[in-house]
Amino acid sequence: MKRLIKFLTIILLTTIWLGCSTNNSPSESQIKGEIQNQLDKCVKAVATKDIELYMDLIPEDFVIYDENGEIISREKQKEYTIRDWSIIDQTLSNKYTADSIKINGDSAIVFTSQRWERLMFQRDGKTTDTVVTTQKHIETWKKTKKGWLSYDVKELGGQVFINGKEYQN
Repeated sequence: MKRLIKFLTIILLTTIWLGCSTNNSPSESQIKGEIQNQLDKCVKAVATKDIELYMDLIPEDFVIYDENGEIISREKQKEYTIRDWSIIDQTLSNKYTADSIKINGDSAIVFTSQRWERLMFQRDGKTTDTVVTTQKHIETWKKTKKGWLSYDVKELGGQVFINGKEYQN
């Protein structure tokens, strides 16, 4: 009986020790999954033109500068996004993928790729063109109270096709 009690005590102490020594920080794949979930929400917001969902994905302290170096307010961001969406008749497909991730504490550098196919109105406001954009990005993400949010996006290059023909600007 003593032997059984000693054995059970050792098992109990080992279990407690193992439970205390495990690393509770999320794994790289868990964080990548959380970021991918946010990218999927962005895709949904754009496809459904849900401006509230879209704005919820932008950090409150996020700063955007226009080409003249002026700060664009959150209200201006919202206004410009609605304006830009107005020339999109329909999103046909949009795949936005977190390809790789490098974590540093509560921030992450994420390489992403996007392929977005949509019908866009021509100047007459009725006729549409099929526009496909591919783009690679390097993004800086930070862990916030609302989860992982993107704080910086730099475009690394991509292509634009209009009705199957590559667009050169």
